[in-house]
Amino acid sequence: MTARAELRTKVRTELNDGGGTPLWTDAALNQWIDEAIRDYAEELPREVSASITTVAAQADYALPSDFDRVLLVEHPTGVFRTALRKAGGDVPFSTDPTLAPTAVGARPVWAYDVWGGQLSLDPAPTAGGETIKLRYLATYALPTADGSVLATPTRDDPLLIWLVCDRALSWLGTDESKRQRFERQRGVSAQEAAGGYERQLRDAYAQRHRRLRAQRLAVRP
Repeated sequence: MTARAELRTKVRTELNDGGGTPLWTDAALNQWIDEAIRDYAEELPREVSASITTVAAQADYALPSDFDRVLLVEHPTGVFRTALRKAGGDVPFSTDPTLAPTAVGARPVWAYDVWGGQLSLDPAPTAGGETIKLRYLATYALPTADGSVLATPTRDDPLLIWLVCDRALSWLGTDESKRQRFERQRGVSAQEAAGGYERQLRDAYAQRHRRLRAQRLAVRP
């Protein structure tokens, strides 16, 4: 498990910024660590399962605070709801007889919608105490102190380091004296070095996405 201060030290080591007067302040690197975690979450979000208890005749339920994108909604048990496609001024199926759920054999079409931090079920549950099973993609919590342990997987620390290094080197273009100092020490332009980190990062993302697509099973209603 990696703390923020530990990751920041690794970034400084990668950038050869560990001695004397540093090129980058702790505050700047902390900001870029936050940005790196958000970028990482966009590409490789967490896969999370949650359960929500129904209330009779209640259609709307608060989503988890780390919710980003829905993968699957199961309710009633064994029934996988489909994403609701609104029509006619966003009129729910259950309140407009012309848009009422159609029968597939003996089973109705069950739907869900996500809006404003809420999960909406259509039709609403008729009984309380039932379980709504939710699978979703989640964000990662941001560290609030140097001792905060990062929520991202430790094995992916290099990806965060590359992200931070890319931002740090791109920022050097706004500070001429620091840019010149870096380029004298490293013998390469800051922009070239930043581009190298970005290419490594995008290659790693692409490889991970290929692996996920190959391993994931498709759950169908």
